Amino acid sequence: MSADIGVLHESQQLGTQVREILRPTTWSEALKLYEASPNALPVAGATDLLLDLSRTANTGGSGVTLLDLWGLQDCSQITVNDNDVVVGCGVTHNQIISSPNLDSALDILRMACLEIGSPQLRNRATVVGNIVTASPANDTISALVALNASVLMESVQGKREIPISEFFAGFRQTVLAKSELVRSIRIPRWNPHTVGTWFKVGNRNAQAISVVHAGIVLEFDDATSLITRADVAIGSVSETISLSKSLREYLVGRPLNAETSAAAAHVVASEISPIDDIRATAVYRTAVTETAVRRAFLSLSEFSTPQSEVAPLLGWVANRPTPPQPNLVTTTEVACTVNGSGVAAQIANNATLLEWLRANASTGTKEGCAEGECGACTVLLNGAAVTSCLVPTAQADGSSVVTVEGLADASGLHPVQQRFLDEFAVQCGFCTPGFLVAAAALCDENNSPSADEIRVGLSGNLCRCTGYYSIIEALSGSSTSRDSS
Repeated sequence: MSADIGVLHESQQLGTQVREILRPTTWSEALKLYEASPNALPVAGATDLLLDLSRTANTGGSGVTLLDLWGLQDCSQITVNDNDVVVGCGVTHNQIISSPNLDSALDILRMACLEIGSPQLRNRATVVGNIVTASPANDTISALVALNASVLMESVQGKREIPISEFFAGFRQTVLAKSELVRSIRIPRWNPHTVGTWFKVGNRNAQAISVVHAGIVLEFDDATSLITRADVAIGSVSETISLSKSLREYLVGRPLNAETSAAAAHVVASEISPIDDIRATAVYRTAVTETAVRRAFLSLSEFSTPQSEVAPLLGWVANRPTPPQPNLVTTTEVACTVNGSGVAAQIANNATLLEWLRANASTGTKEGCAEGECGACTVLLNGAAVTSCLVPTAQADGSSVVTVEGLADASGLHPVQQRFLDEFAVQCGFCTPGFLVAAAALCDENNSPSADEIRVGLSGNLCRCTGYYSIIEALSGSSTSRDSS
């Protein structure tokens, strides 16, 4: 409770409001708009930015302008060249996960992407957005630093490219200049004698901010099997992520075995300056870093890169609709197809798709956390499961939305709904709309998922009542997609 009577707690205060959304249709147009409106906030998946705005007091009163880069076709591709792989600024984490066999170098990036939030968040969050946010806890950064990636930046004044290890100026700070945007990330392709891995230690299996994460890339001499390159990046232990110079000096010229793995892990643990925070103490971070690095090196001693799994994507698709309106303000009317029917209404104060749906179309979609953590607000946006509390209303303009009310049709309940009833997978029911929508997306993708696939697919949905056992049982053993019913 606040000590000052009448003063709102920070959780009760109204966050910064969105006043205007600029929606370019090409990259060159985006650069010109940003030059003309340098105070605009660039946004793609919006999963970090909307949360930051909701937590920032609207002291100015006039709100902010967003530069919406979501869906730009010339920035949403992964391009494989002879010497490198280029990841555009609109490429999502699920896009990386769903694109296996592009190049071995992407395998450890894919491993990191699998640990970003939940399937719903990975359908929206971009790899470039993860680095621009510049938190040392952001999992893809350690993978990209170990991969010796570089960042390509552009403005109307020109282009520049720097190593990603030089991109971060401090905690949540980058070297981006005014009116400069990140166009893409360039990752060098590996030669046949390169291996790598990525790992994370967190306090739970999903939706966990890292206690420590690391990317490791080693290269060997073909004739002697001695290490010729050793790039190890450790994250979530200090303000920025950088390569370990001491470890490189120790490992180059040595064989990789149990002895060197243990010694190398000790070098890493001795070099870091870990922090104390709510997730772990510095003492624990030091100990777990040494143990995890040693195990990671041992896993690479067989000269192979661990194959990252392909997790449920919950409907991710490459195509994104072209914005029907270039620029929007709060009085602009947004038109969507919601559960098969047209709905049109002003954005008004409904900054997120969740707020707009509840005000104009669907009260079955619930707000649980408003932070993308609980999944109660999950809807299908153009076929992909997303947390609607983190989708700007403007980005739904011209889109198709399916909420829990749209799962059933004239023939009856969706098979997933029927299975939830049969297995008593519902108790208080508040989380159920989000579970049903996410489960329907999962089962449309895989009509007979394993228990592990169910756990991963529904990792973005939290329930306080059921203990999850009945939910897993409801989706196991029977065909639960619409097509198989």
